[in-house]
Amino acid sequence: MLAEIVDVKDNAIELKIREEDISILYIIQHELLKEKSVDFAGVIQKHPLTKEYQMRVVTKRKDPMEVIQDTSSSAQEYSKDVVSMIKSALKK
Repeated sequence: MLAEIVDVKDNAIELKIREEDISILYIIQHELLKEKSVDFAGVIQKHPLTKEYQMRVVTKRKDPMEVIQDTSSSAQEYSKDVVSMIKSALKK
C-alpha cells in the first residue's frame, strides 16, 4: 500500500492511496465509522481502471491519523478472524 497525505487539518485528513484493493479500505472505513470520535470516513476510487483511491476522515476532537492507526489495527484483527473462519469452514 502506498499512502500519501493530501491535506491535513486539526480534525480532518485526506489520503491518496495506491496499489491496494478497495475491499481493504472498506474494512478500514467500516472500523472507522464504529468509532464514536469519527464524524465522517469515506473512500472513493478515482478511476475504475486504476488502483488509486482517496480516503477522507473527519474526527470530533482526536487526531485523525491516530484514529486511522488504531482502527487499522482492529481491521487487521477482523481480517485475520475472517481468514480463520474461512479456513475452518473449508476443512469441514
